Amino acid sequence: MKIKLLSFLLLMAWWLNLPAQNQDTTNINETVENWLTAGPIGAFMPAFHDRNNMDGKTFKAADLMKMHIKKVENPASGKTFYLSGGKEINWKKMPTGKSGNLIIPTSSKSDYAINWQAFYLNAEQWMKPAFEITTSQCFELFVDGKKSASNYSFTKEGKEPKTVKKQIALEPGKHLVVIKSLYHKTGNGKPWNVKMAISLKKDEKGQLSFSLSPQRFMDIDHLLLGRHLQTASLSPDGKLVMLNFRQVYPPNGKSQGWFTISERETGKIIYTSDYTDIRQAVWAPDGHQISFVAKTAGKKNLILFNLNTFENRVILSDLKNFNNYQWSHKGDFIIYSITEKPKEKKGGVYKIEGMPDRWPWWRDRSQLYQLNLADLSSRRLTYGYLQNSLLDISPDDQKLLISENLPDFSERPYSRQVMMEIKLEDLSADTLWNKPFGGNASYSPNGKKLLVTGSPEMFGKTGMNVKQGEIPNDYDTQAYIYDLKTGDVDAITKEFKPTIERARWNPVDGLLYLLAEDKTYRKVFAYHPKTGEFTDLGVKTDVVNNFGLASASPWLTYTGTSISYPATAYLINLQDKNQSLVSDPEKEFFADVRFGKTENWNFKNDSGITIEGRIYYPPDFDKTKKYPLIVYYYGGTVPTERSFRGRYPKNLFAAMGYVVYVLQPSGATGYGQEFSAQHVNNWGRTVAGEIIKGTKLFIKDHSFVDPGRVGCMGASYGGFMTMLLTTRTNIYAAAIAHAGISSISSYWGQGYWGYLYSSVASANSFPWNNKKLYVGQSPLFSADKVNTPLLLLAGTADTNVPPGESIQMYTALKLLGKPVELVEITGQNHHIMDYKKRIVWQKTILAWFDKWLKNQPGWWKDLYPKKDL
Repeated sequence: MKIKLLSFLLLMAWWLNLPAQNQDTTNINETVENWLTAGPIGAFMPAFHDRNNMDGKTFKAADLMKMHIKKVENPASGKTFYLSGGKEINWKKMPTGKSGNLIIPTSSKSDYAINWQAFYLNAEQWMKPAFEITTSQCFELFVDGKKSASNYSFTKEGKEPKTVKKQIALEPGKHLVVIKSLYHKTGNGKPWNVKMAISLKKDEKGQLSFSLSPQRFMDIDHLLLGRHLQTASLSPDGKLVMLNFRQVYPPNGKSQGWFTISERETGKIIYTSDYTDIRQAVWAPDGHQISFVAKTAGKKNLILFNLNTFENRVILSDLKNFNNYQWSHKGDFIIYSITEKPKEKKGGVYKIEGMPDRWPWWRDRSQLYQLNLADLSSRRLTYGYLQNSLLDISPDDQKLLISENLPDFSERPYSRQVMMEIKLEDLSADTLWNKPFGGNASYSPNGKKLLVTGSPEMFGKTGMNVKQGEIPNDYDTQAYIYDLKTGDVDAITKEFKPTIERARWNPVDGLLYLLAEDKTYRKVFAYHPKTGEFTDLGVKTDVVNNFGLASASPWLTYTGTSISYPATAYLINLQDKNQSLVSDPEKEFFADVRFGKTENWNFKNDSGITIEGRIYYPPDFDKTKKYPLIVYYYGGTVPTERSFRGRYPKNLFAAMGYVVYVLQPSGATGYGQEFSAQHVNNWGRTVAGEIIKGTKLFIKDHSFVDPGRVGCMGASYGGFMTMLLTTRTNIYAAAIAHAGISSISSYWGQGYWGYLYSSVASANSFPWNNKKLYVGQSPLFSADKVNTPLLLLAGTADTNVPPGESIQMYTALKLLGKPVELVEITGQNHHIMDYKKRIVWQKTILAWFDKWLKNQPGWWKDLYPKKDL
C-alpha cells in the first residue's frame, strides 16, 4: 500500500512540473481562408532613383511601399478603391482554401507591383493573439489603420518564405486587418503568396470570428467622430437655410466648425464657410445677409456678408472681450455686450465675497453697447457693478428688455432678478419686477406682452400645480404670458405636463412655439393664445435639439436625434404642416452600423405610479441565450432622453453584448409638476427603492437576463444613486459611479453649485435642521454595508461635484476591505471632454463591466496592470 501511495505521489509531482504548453493552455491557430483584395497595380521606381539623396542614401525597392500611401477604410466586395493618379480598383473576394495561402496574380508590365488584401476580425473579448504572416515578399500589416508589423526585405532565392510573428492586443469589437505587399518579379523568382494565421489561447476559441463584411455594431469611433450637425436656422423670408456643423478629427480630437447656406426649395448650397474660423453667424433682418465674427489681419471683427454680391463689410473691428450680439428688427442697429474683467488678484490672499465669488468668472461683468449701421458709431448703454444681460429688443426697436441678477442669501433660490425695460431714446429704465426665481423673457409681436419662462414659483403660486404643502421642482420650467400694462400673469403651461426648454412668439401666425421635454422625448408644440390649446407638431426625431423660425414667412426648421440615429435637420411648412428632410450628414458614416432593437418597459412603484423605462438589445440578440444586464439611471431632476450618442451611450453598451435597461425614477421633469416635485428632499429616499424594484421586476420579466450578472451605473446625481444603491442591496454584481456624491453636506458646501442645486433638491433643508437627510441618505455613512464591486470615476478638476466625494468613499471602502477602485481623470471637470482621455475613460467603463459581468478581466488588466507599491 505504501509503495502504491509513493508511486502516486511521484506521478503527481512529475505531472505538476510539466511545461505549461503541455497543459490545457496550448494555443490554437486560426487560418485566414478568405480575403478581400485590391490590385495588384504596377509600382515604378522614381526618376533618378539610382542617385544618392542629400544623406547619401539610394532609393531601395522597399521604399516603394512608402510611396504608395493609401488609407484603407471599410472595404467591401465590389466597392471601388481609389488610388493616386486617378486609378480605380474594385475590391474582390478571393478564397485561399484550408491552406490559407493567398496566391496573388502577377503581371509582366512592371518589375514591381503592390497589392492590398483585407478582412475583418470580430473579438468577443479582449485578447492578445499572435498574427503570423508568411511571404517571400515585402509587406506591411495594419490593424485598424495602425501599422503593427512589417518586413522590408525579399526572401533570397533558395530560402524558405519568412514568417513574421507579432502579438497585437484586440479590444472587444470589430477590427480591420490589411496587408499591403510588394512583389519583385525578377528579384528572387518566388511566387507572390501571402499566408496569415492567428494564434489564440485555447480558452479563447470561438471568441474571434472572421468576415469580409464591413457591417459593424456601434463603436467609440462612431460615438466621437463624424460630421455632427448642430443647429439650423432660416433667413427672414424662409428661402434660405443655414446649417452649422462640427467635426472631430483623430488622433488628438481637434475639431473644426463650419456652416453652409442652401436654397430651401432646391437644397442647392450657395455658400459654405469652408472650415474657416467663423463664429456666431446669424441672419441679418434685411435682405439675404449674414453677420459673423471672424479674424482678419490678426484681429477679431464683426463682419456683414451679402449673399447676393458675396461682399464683406467690417462693421465692428478689433473686438476684445466680445460676448454676443442681437440685430434690431429693422436692421438699423445691433446691441452687443462686452465683458469687463476685474483687476487681477495679487498676493495670493484674498477674501471671498459670498459663495459665487469662488467662481473664477464671477467678477467678470458684461455691459451693453449699441452699434448704428448707418455710420458704424457705437455708444455705451449700461454701466455699474452688476451685469446687464440683453433678453430682447421691442418690435418697434424703441426699448430693450434687460435683466440683472444678484445674490440674495436670505431666501431660496439665493438670487434675485431685476427685470427692466430701457428706452433707447434717453436710456431711462423702468423696473418690471425685482424678485427671486428669475427667468427668461421676450416680447410678443405687438410689444404689449412678454413670453416668460421660469420656475413654477416664479410668480408665486400662479404657476404651481402641486399638492398642498409640497414644494415644486424649480427645474420644471413653465411658460407664462406677462401683461406689460397691468402686470397680470397667465400661467399657460400650468396644466401642461411637458417641461419648457425654449419658447418663441411667432410674428407670422401669432402662435407660441415651444420646445418641450415630453417624458423622454423633446418635441415642438404650438400654443394658440386665443384658445389656450397646444398642438404637437409631430417632429420626425425623438429629441429635438433646437428650432428656428423664419421671422417673415411661415416656416420652421429644427435639428434632432433619435434613439438609434444621429442628428438630422427638417423643415416644417407651418401652413400645411408638411415636413421635409433638409440634412442627413452622417447617413454614409453610419451606413454599415447595425443597431439592436429598442422597446419600452414600464412598471408601477409602491405608490401605484408608472415608472417608465426602455430596453436596448444587443444587435445580434438571441432570446435563447443568457445576457448580462446594465441598469442605467440619472434619478435627478431630468429624464434620460432618447437622444443619440452622449456621454453614456446605451447603444454602445448594447453593442458590447449587454442588455441595457434605462428607467426614469420619480422626480424627473417632463411628466408634470406632481411627478417632478417628488425630487425635492428625496435624495434617493424613494428613488433607490424604485430602481431596486424595477431591476428585480425586469429580471423576473425577462428570462434572457442572467440574475447573477447585473450591473448598475449613473453619473453626477446618478453617481450618488449608484453609491446609495450599493448600501441598500446586493443584487448588483458590479457598479459604476462617475462624479458621484458620497456626502450630501460636503457637496452642498464645497461644490460650486452645491448650495444652489440643493435649494431645489434639499429645499429648506440644511445639515443643522435635517440630519436624517444629510446623514441618513449619504452613502458615506453606510459604507460598511457595501459589498458590490464599485468603480469610482472622477475628474480631478471637477468643480460641480468635487473629486473629494469619490475620494472619501474610496477611502472608506478601502479601510473596510471592500472591492473598490478609483480612477481619476487629470485636468477634467464634471464631463470628460479631452478626446484621448475620454476614449480611455469610456474603455474603463466597458472593461469594468466586462471584468465583473462577463468574467473577462483581460481588458481591465491591460488598462490597469497590477502594481506593487
